[in-house]
Amino acid sequence: MIGIQQAAQSLGLSERQVYRRISAVRPVLAGHIGKGESNSLLLDGSAIDILRAVEDYRKTGLTVSQSMERIRESISGKPPENGGKPEENHPEISESWKLVLAAKDETIRTLQEENVHLRSEVDRLLPLALPAPRRGLLRLFRRRGD
Repeated sequence: MIGIQQAAQSLGLSERQVYRRISAVRPVLAGHIGKGESNSLLLDGSAIDILRAVEDYRKTGLTVSQSMERIRESISGKPPENGGKPEENHPEISESWKLVLAAKDETIRTLQEENVHLRSEVDRLLPLALPAPRRGLLRLFRRRGD
């Protein structure tokens, strides 16, 4: 069994994020959590696998509760209903919201392409930039020593 710090390192999360994931999925992790010295939480390998699966589902767009449901289904042997596609998880989304989300995605894609183009232009034009001004010109305007 490992502690929260080691679990956070293996999952690529902060300790606080690991504590939050554990509290959210505690019913699923009940048999995989133990107590160590000073009542610190200890997790076994199965708990790490479950938390990693929750994080993978979360990265695909599912909420933690939806991820828990998927894990429960996989433990019980039932196949997931929609294959993990985030758009299909919310069939109650209206057509107008779908259009708004599509426009947002298109705007993000356009801005990313523009960002790439502008960065390449900066890289192309940077060698043509003027050198830093020299400080020697100030000596011309000083009064000559008395």
